[in-house]
Amino acid sequence: MVTFKPSDFNRKIDLGTFESKQNPNNGSIKKTFIKQFSLWYAPKTRTLNQQYQIQGTALDNTKVIVVRHNTAVEGIKVAQIDGVMYDIVQYSPDESNAIVTYDFVTLKRRA
Repeated sequence: MVTFKPSDFNRKIDLGTFESKQNPNNGSIKKTFIKQFSLWYAPKTRTLNQQYQIQGTALDNTKVIVVRHNTAVEGIKVAQIDGVMYDIVQYSPDESNAIVTYDFVTLKRRA
């Protein structure tokens, strides 16, 4: 089991959805990010071997973050970190009976 110190969770991620909004000036429709909640996260570094194994797969150019177990993350598909938008590619919740559990979230930067 991986253990983390509370001080490892020193970065903030905004989780939410996209909503289509109409521009009142010209009537065009634009998708905007609607934040539903924020969480503190710890970045998870992959080993070189893990990086080589995922090259050429759908998980290439992704990053993994760790959050405290939170069931609300399961339905979320979009995240924002420091103004950069990410799609949630994979969500791996820890459903063990441990007192403190962590979820791994794989993010891919939106093009």
